[in-house]
Amino acid sequence: MKKNIEKISVIIPMYKVEKYLKKCIESVIKQTYTNLEIILVDDGSPDNCGEICEEYKKKDSRIKVIHKENGGLSDARNKGIDVATGKYVTFIDSDDFIEKNYVEFLYNLIQKYNADISIGSHKIIYNNIIIDKSTYKEFSENSEKILEKILYDDGVDLSAWGKLYKIKLFDGIRFPKGRLYEDSATIYKLIHLANVIAVSSRPIYNYVMRNNSISQGDFNLKKMELITSTNEMTDFIKKEYPNLEMACNRRMMWAY
Repeated sequence: MKKNIEKISVIIPMYKVEKYLKKCIESVIKQTYTNLEIILVDDGSPDNCGEICEEYKKKDSRIKVIHKENGGLSDARNKGIDVATGKYVTFIDSDDFIEKNYVEFLYNLIQKYNADISIGSHKIIYNNIIIDKSTYKEFSENSEKILEKILYDDGVDLSAWGKLYKIKLFDGIRFPKGRLYEDSATIYKLIHLANVIAVSSRPIYNYVMRNNSISQGDFNLKKMELITSTNEMTDFIKKEYPNLEMACNRRMMWAY
């Protein structure tokens, strides 16, 4: 298997996460797969995120830094995609961190199954408590089967992180700027375009749950955008995969 031959772009958008950022970047720099393009997108963060990025850029020639006006997570990811030159791309949230073999593991999955997307599992870290429900299963499926698993919340989710994508899948596809639950509005489109998706439940990503994060904060009307994104997704899937209508209805009830 060809190791470290093909360039992989790692996109890390950030905003007000200086407390967590160094740990995140360090976990990427120390990857066992070394042919990386590390794209740090400072989304107009008012803290020291921008300065931290510049410090790391001086230390590692693989790092590119983008400073931009605040436009939200989707806009920051899109800026990273626009400049990425790797054959594959993965996303890391800047308050999370990854296992040292994260990239290599996902890359090997793609090679093993000749897949367009590979998906790994994650551990949840909350108040220093680690939650790991992984079963260490591994398989590959077509788009319809993976979408069915997503709709039934059966071991595959819609998070952008924890996955490796052939970057060509993003031709004509971007995250919706300004929308909350942007992953729900985007990832299903990429899965639809993929011929084969490889999945492993081995935990290679560490999701740090923060009380003050967007998803964990108090209810506000912005969170109703989950309904919008889920509606768009289920309408699309019903049209493309009529056999999944019941699964789509289940997902809509979950969203409501």
